Amino acid sequence: MPLLYIAVIAAAFLLDRVVKIWAAGPLLDAHGGVLPLIPGVFQLTYAENRGAAFSMLQGRTDLLVGLTVVICLIGLYFLFFSRRRYPLWPSLALALALGGALGNLYDRLVFGFVIDMFDFCLINFAIFNVADSFVNIGVILLAVWMIFFEEKDKRRGDRRWGRSERKDRAHEELSLDGDER
Repeated sequence: MPLLYIAVIAAAFLLDRVVKIWAAGPLLDAHGGVLPLIPGVFQLTYAENRGAAFSMLQGRTDLLVGLTVVICLIGLYFLFFSRRRYPLWPSLALALALGGALGNLYDRLVFGFVIDMFDFCLINFAIFNVADSFVNIGVILLAVWMIFFEEKDKRRGDRRWGRSERKDRAHEELSLDGDER
């Protein structure tokens, strides 16, 4: 299963990079940075966001990079190194969010800003990108799991991979018995 999570992280990161490369190239060059898809409703607009969501913390790239690195390290710990094993659904949600976070981190480190392009102009919503979408979808799926399914999964002893908690305890007891001899 860890390879599946690595694949999800990599796929999210790569899809984000491909779309951002297109936005910074052909969208900007051939379309002047704006390509209406549904006039007055939705368009692709090249934008450079030097802040966080909704342009908060403008110009604080150092703070945003630091926060993103810490959050990514925590996510990687829970996904790959935590003793507690999580079911597939929250693990995939976390991997999706990590892939998106790494996509925006890359932009901040390389360019000093994040490239955005999805513009819902009908409701004057913030312009966002593929990475933002993956972060939000991952966080929402994780929250849904925590609210509605986490307790059920704990009671069943479900785990992401490996043995269930009951088998882990039995294995530890056998190991302790073997060490005492």
